Amino acid sequence: MKTYSEHCLRLISVLLVLGLCLNGSSSAQASSARTGQDFEAFFDAVLAEQLAREHIAGATVAVVQNGELAFAKGYGFADVDASLPVQADRTLFFIGSDGKLFTWTAVMQLVEQGKLELQADINTYLDFEIPTAFGQPITMHHLLTHTAGFEDEAHSLFVENESDLLPLREHLTRYQPVRVYPPGEVMAYSNYGSALAGYIVERVSGQPFASYLTEHILQPLGMNHSFVGNHLPPELAADLSQGYRYQNGRFDSLDFEWTAAIPCAPIRTSAADLGRFMLAHLNEGCVAGNCILRPETVSQMQSLQFNHSQQTDGMAYGIMRMRFNNQIVLWHTGRSPRFVTVLALLPEQNLGLFVSYNTPPADDGRAILFRFLDTFFPVERAPLAEMPLPDWQQRAELFNGNYVPARSNHTTPEIFSRYAKSTEIQIESGRLAFNGWEFAETEPGVFNQVSGDRLLTFKVDENGRRWFFVGILAFFQVPWYETPGFLLAVVGSSLLLCLSFLFAWLFCRKQVSAPGPFETGLSLGLGLFNLVLFAWLSLSFLQYGSTFVYPQPSVDLISKLYWLSLPWTLMLLVITLRVWLRNSWTIGWRVHYSLLTVSALMFLWLIINLNLFG
Repeated sequence: MKTYSEHCLRLISVLLVLGLCLNGSSSAQASSARTGQDFEAFFDAVLAEQLAREHIAGATVAVVQNGELAFAKGYGFADVDASLPVQADRTLFFIGSDGKLFTWTAVMQLVEQGKLELQADINTYLDFEIPTAFGQPITMHHLLTHTAGFEDEAHSLFVENESDLLPLREHLTRYQPVRVYPPGEVMAYSNYGSALAGYIVERVSGQPFASYLTEHILQPLGMNHSFVGNHLPPELAADLSQGYRYQNGRFDSLDFEWTAAIPCAPIRTSAADLGRFMLAHLNEGCVAGNCILRPETVSQMQSLQFNHSQQTDGMAYGIMRMRFNNQIVLWHTGRSPRFVTVLALLPEQNLGLFVSYNTPPADDGRAILFRFLDTFFPVERAPLAEMPLPDWQQRAELFNGNYVPARSNHTTPEIFSRYAKSTEIQIESGRLAFNGWEFAETEPGVFNQVSGDRLLTFKVDENGRRWFFVGILAFFQVPWYETPGFLLAVVGSSLLLCLSFLFAWLFCRKQVSAPGPFETGLSLGLGLFNLVLFAWLSLSFLQYGSTFVYPQPSVDLISKLYWLSLPWTLMLLVITLRVWLRNSWTIGWRVHYSLLTVSALMFLWLIINLNLFG
């Protein structure tokens, strides 16, 4: 039971944050008006509430401002069982994809030295080949902006055991994804592209990737409580936070997460150390007289390098760039099965924010970033002046439909995960509804969020495919037969037909005109076979969603087994044609059997569409 004093402390913290919200500065407020005490009051209130509400074991925070660490603090526990608290200057958190910023910093160091050219074909630097496609090479500029055009692939995330780790070159050659977009046209976040950049750092520098980052970034910045790679030295291992997932009323820990391709998620660090990295990127590349980048390189990294349209947010080099509450915000998130991290730089305010959780929150970490920006950089949003364009009704239906992210798989069974990422755009009361947000059209193909800063744009490419863009994200429309609804219809109808046929046969099998045991077993066996394998596939990808370890053994076995469905379905088709030609059975049995055959053919088409035949 909470004590009276605990309630008072909580109330005081909340009132402090409310005071900041009510008396907060406009976007032009001088940064000197925000103090470490202000930041502490904000995070004390927000994180105390969030950790309790979302069952998060611990979090660590750093805020840098005006060339110094303004605030750093740990919250909750690094080890729940041992009641070991998080310490911002000591506890190491795994920051996932936020570690890519170190990879991109290393790339730009080599660009400074003239060892890499941003517009050169990356095959120039590799000892294996990225196949040509679309008549254009991939350049380092494309890797830095995630516009190389690779399909998404899961193998660059995590592996289950240390023994599953591969040398970086072997990993890159074994799991090379297909190029599905022309380079420079679509932002499709790519772990493989990041791993490729890290390997190029190795090749060009002549040093192992981890050694290069340690020598040229961590050591110059004095990041002595940080480490690159999968194998922590004993002196740091004791300070590594456990990673947790809250389930069944308790925290389940995972001691370590094995990164398949180190350049994708290379860093375990403390909040205070990460603050030094942010300071370098806010202070023209230098901290305490030690420089890792030139001022002009920092400026180049933070400048807009790609966006899908003039109206939308885009990519700087290696980091997302948006305008929110009249502030330019450079941001990145990192996620692993147990850790979630968000990092943001506000160059105009000379301010950086880092928050990392050792238990996944309900979102990807951006909620606390937006709350921070709304508190310390509030703006008054005028109501959107909605005035439907004259031809809105004629064009409205063009936008309806199912869309999937550009960051998705196209050629392997991993395409199955695309169905979980599918999103639907609907037209409701003259507005466009997407992801719980409402947008109103302000010019043809351009939609502003009714109550927010988001902007959504549409285009039709040269192949007639419809796209929409929101922030840095791109989505393309899929035909009706690639939607989750159609997938469920095929699976559901197959199940219902199998059950109805089974019950009908059990009650009426003694009729002279009923199907025999062979015909019945053939049809029901195929239906059951397809459904069981589909359930297995679904469970495998469901597990992948929580572990980030691609279920390769299961998918390979399911793919091999599904080959049996091809002759099985053809045999069923032959029998169906024969019973119609010979006028066997009653019309009811023939129709029912034919529906089972059609269902089997649809399932076969689904298997092909999911790339399960390889």
